[in-house]
Amino acid sequence: MTASPPGTAAGLSVVIVGTGVAGITAAESLRANGFDGSITVFGDEPHLPYRRTALSKGIVVGDLSDAGITLRPPTYWTDRGIDIVTSARVVDVDPRARRVRLADRSEVAYDSLVLATGGRARRLPGAASAVPSLRTRDDVDRIRAALDEGPVVIVGGGLIGTEIAAAVASSGDGTRVSIVEAAPSLLSRVVPTVIADDVVDLHRAHGVHIHTSAQIASADAGGVTLADGTRLAGTVISAIGMEPDVGPANAAGLSTGTAGIVVDDALRTSTAGIYAAGDVAARPHPLTGTPVRAEQWLTATEHGRLVAMTIATDLGSAPSGVPAPRVPLAWTMQYGTNVQIVGWPAAGARVVLDVDGSCTTARCFDEDRLVGAVCMGRGGAARQIRDEIEATLRPAGIGA
Repeated sequence: MTASPPGTAAGLSVVIVGTGVAGITAAESLRANGFDGSITVFGDEPHLPYRRTALSKGIVVGDLSDAGITLRPPTYWTDRGIDIVTSARVVDVDPRARRVRLADRSEVAYDSLVLATGGRARRLPGAASAVPSLRTRDDVDRIRAALDEGPVVIVGGGLIGTEIAAAVASSGDGTRVSIVEAAPSLLSRVVPTVIADDVVDLHRAHGVHIHTSAQIASADAGGVTLADGTRLAGTVISAIGMEPDVGPANAAGLSTGTAGIVVDDALRTSTAGIYAAGDVAARPHPLTGTPVRAEQWLTATEHGRLVAMTIATDLGSAPSGVPAPRVPLAWTMQYGTNVQIVGWPAAGARVVLDVDGSCTTARCFDEDRLVGAVCMGRGGAARQIRDEIEATLRPAGIGA
């Protein structure tokens, strides 16, 4: 392939697989930064791009209609020459011919390919068809209908599970809510124990029944049975995480692993001309070097901007070099309390608390290096702490 001269990409084509925020932001950023070739975005859902984070936060009473959560009206994409193709599943990638093949057997050529395929909800073993998970808009109707049938049992005490529990418990209809978590605490992968304890107390204060260190012996549409024989009757919702969709990446022969599609800091994969972004991209962890995913909305948005700049650089239509990726930042709103998670709090063995009434900031240190923080009720503090963490990591090439 012959690169276009700087400042133009006429005649070149970018194909993006995935209509989540990473893929969509990549398309928008390419166009906003002057890319004038073709941009085609394939999504296997029938909907135009929407805010996936709204699903768990608004599962009970939120406006999850097209008008409520669709990111942009259809004219926005046509006005910018971005072709959004819904209900289109990419099943094969030929990196030599630089073509993708869809389930309907049609093929599309590309000069640059972005895999922003995200992932699919993990299913409870032995209960895949009976127990719903919340990952897409099509899951919402099934879960909302089930919520009208009495008690709710949520399997998984991570961000999605606790958000669903908070939404149901806050609905005011008196529904009994239980959370079943295999780990010793809620949010155990992302926050230190002292903050996890505060989250448990917050849920219990709103009537949620918490079962931690709990192993499930069986689960069905009517409830779960724990290993100790306890039966929790009710509508079961699985919230045990996601599995990265590496199917197209494996078809292309890319380097993948349990964490997703292996990329460098600029989101380049192991094959020239192919990139990965968002929940499926496994970037080197700045503390360990191990490929890891960051399943946050803000990170996916930043991935979209970053991959657009990387593509422009590689095509010769932008100055050489791309900005370094940002430290992860995620947030959740539960019972009116804003909780922001910065960096990698679970990697810090030493926790320093700053408590002021109902507001708490937990700074997490690996020896003397600040590696993460959790801010409860102090949303503004999170971005400042993010800057502090990035300042300590810049010598390693991380941060803005």
